[in-house]
Amino acid sequence: MSAPRYKTFKEAVDALIKWTVERLERTPFAAFKFTFPKQYISPYGYLGTLTAIVFLVLGVSGAILMFYYSPSVDLAFSSVREIQDSVPFGFVMRQVHYHASNFMVLLAVFHLYYQYFSGRYKIKNEVLWVTGIILGILTVLEAYTGYNLILNQRAMLAINIGMGLTFSAPVLGPTVAPILMGGGYFDLIVRFYALHVFIIPLLMLLLLAVHVPRALIIDMPMIVGVLGAIFVVAGMFPAEIGIRFDPSKGLVEVPEWYLTSIYAFLRTGSERFWSGALLPLLFAIFFLIVPFVDKSKKLSWRDRPFFAAMGIASIVMIIVTTVWGFYVDFSQRTVFDQLYVEPVIYYSSFGIMTLASFFVTYRYLVKPRGKPAPAKPVVLTPGAGLAAVAVTMALVIVFGYLAVLTYAQNMPNISMFHMGMSLILLGMMLHFYRHTSQTTAKPR
Repeated sequence: MSAPRYKTFKEAVDALIKWTVERLERTPFAAFKFTFPKQYISPYGYLGTLTAIVFLVLGVSGAILMFYYSPSVDLAFSSVREIQDSVPFGFVMRQVHYHASNFMVLLAVFHLYYQYFSGRYKIKNEVLWVTGIILGILTVLEAYTGYNLILNQRAMLAINIGMGLTFSAPVLGPTVAPILMGGGYFDLIVRFYALHVFIIPLLMLLLLAVHVPRALIIDMPMIVGVLGAIFVVAGMFPAEIGIRFDPSKGLVEVPEWYLTSIYAFLRTGSERFWSGALLPLLFAIFFLIVPFVDKSKKLSWRDRPFFAAMGIASIVMIIVTTVWGFYVDFSQRTVFDQLYVEPVIYYSSFGIMTLASFFVTYRYLVKPRGKPAPAKPVVLTPGAGLAAVAVTMALVIVFGYLAVLTYAQNMPNISMFHMGMSLILLGMMLHFYRHTSQTTAKPR
């Protein structure tokens, strides 16, 4: 039997796609419907997909870093420094991995609140909502175990906080802590490594099998833009290695931004488990039970003032407690006094802000308003669209060349900035091309 012949390359590609799709019909992969939108749609609706894409970036970059990282108390810090300074493209991989983890946490938070305020959990999505909350908690734990692997002063602060909270947990704490932490730092680094690269990602993948909806939007311009934003931020704010852990040095350190809220609670001197674990747990429980409490048929947050106020208050609490976590009074002499947060002022601050959130919500935000004027989309003429594609393509080439040039000149952070700009422009070009192809299409 002779092999089929194709007149054009497009025919060959279409035949390959058809062959692949037919062979996937008996797999779970075929249960998902992938939509590649032909026009711009708001990214709020597929923030979960963007979070999953960043999770994939973390998996690829983390797998590459595993070739050079040594999960040992003696070698962990020096292996990260070698990756940063000596391994080809090691600086790029570490920066991408570090900043992608921050992006993933941030995108997960945005995804949570969009689903909350839009009432998506009401449309028979209770299972998706609950698994999403658990996935959010696992995302923070994944980021936490990851940045602790460097074993610098900042990482050890976070490790000590986690150890203290685990040991202080009633009933199960003394039993679970030795399993997670081992008998010391030598066991702890191996356990954190196993949690970060295998156990937590496996749990997340199992939950994703339930959480991911059947219809997935793959918007390439937006995905490329998010990847470009990661490179730009990594180039502008490269993560430092820090100082190797030394218990004899009393340095003032603050953990990552998604842990500073817990850190602020602990710095008030309140009971460790109540302030550092129970209050955040109540925060998570509130979101877990929302679908089973909010039984109204109304979806808009303006029609649900109480739950809208609760959502806004939770955002305000996160912001206020996070800011307090970064607060350090350097006018004091001792480290304890520099980090101490007056509990009366602290609890009063976010208590007042919470009341203010309810007042503003009920007084101003849920008032009935007239129908908003429909937004007028920006329409490009075919000529203007093609010009936009040409200009952005030229800029993509320029920034790509600058990325290679600056990396060759031993300026990896600037090269990452240029590469990020190139990706963002590429996303813009794909969007312009998509828009232009729609406006120039002839009606049937």
